[in-house]
Amino acid sequence: MKNERDNEKKSFELYYNGGSIWCEHLDGMGACEDEVITKFLRDKRIFSRPSVSSFMIINLDETVITKQIVETIVSNVSESDKTIRKIAFVGVDKNWQCAFSYLKLKRICITFLSDYEKAKEWLYS
Repeated sequence: MKNERDNEKKSFELYYNGGSIWCEHLDGMGACEDEVITKFLRDKRIFSRPSVSSFMIINLDETVITKQIVETIVSNVSESDKTIRKIAFVGVDKNWQCAFSYLKLKRICITFLSDYEKAKEWLYS
């Protein structure tokens, strides 16, 4: 019997350009709000470790973004003991960019891109 998590994209730390990036894969999850939130909260236990990069890509491409998803990501990142320096959001349309921009008040440098490769480049520019 297959578990629904078997098809889930794994989030991971990517070594890139002499540093590392936490790649949070919430993309391709469609309208599965509960699954997106559950996966993010499960991954938070890993990316909150001191040894994990403070640079992140949060990929939401082909996932329906909801107010609850935004609130979960923003509150958990902004209230975390882990210092996050830069976040590149991939696949966030203009309607939701303002909601994620609250993170700028927490002194986190953020950007919104449509290309994953450009997100990696931006983090180390």
